[in-house]
Amino acid sequence: MKKKLEGKTIYFIDENDQEIMFIDYSTDECIWHFSSADVITITKDMELYDFLNNFMENSYVFSDDILQNYKDQNNLIWYSDCYYDPNNEWSIADVSCLHIEKKNSNFNIWCTKKLDEKINRRHKFYGISFSPCGNGKYSKNINTGTTLQDDFVVEVYQKLLTPNKTLKKHH
Repeated sequence: MKKKLEGKTIYFIDENDQEIMFIDYSTDECIWHFSSADVITITKDMELYDFLNNFMENSYVFSDDILQNYKDQNNLIWYSDCYYDPNNEWSIADVSCLHIEKKNSNFNIWCTKKLDEKINRRHKFYGISFSPCGNGKYSKNINTGTTLQDDFVVEVYQKLLTPNKTLKKHH
């Protein structure tokens, strides 16, 4: 998987130059977009690995919502920070959900949407939103007091924005 920076957007491309996912900071939200429902495996030799590992070491408490977020040492279930009508089952079912699972020293990442179980969507893509600065749903890092949304932006997105730098030895 290759990383490609275009402005403030970080694209992840496979060996066939097909887009797997991208992360962008649009106005006031950080969006992680996935081009399919496929499981993406992040291994230790990938740049994203250390950033995800640091992010996943955090512990959070969440509000008691209809769409319940969950985080433990090896798993994150995060429903996109977006509006939905809590009285409408189709609206609830249309919210994308991010899954991150640490398994055998790798991270498996994939998205689901309850609507996929109700209808047969041909093109499955998912937008996972993180609304930082206290603008999203309640989440609190138990150790630092920051939010999961802020931590994702600082520990993953901003670090990925830094171009890879190679030090060259001058003769």
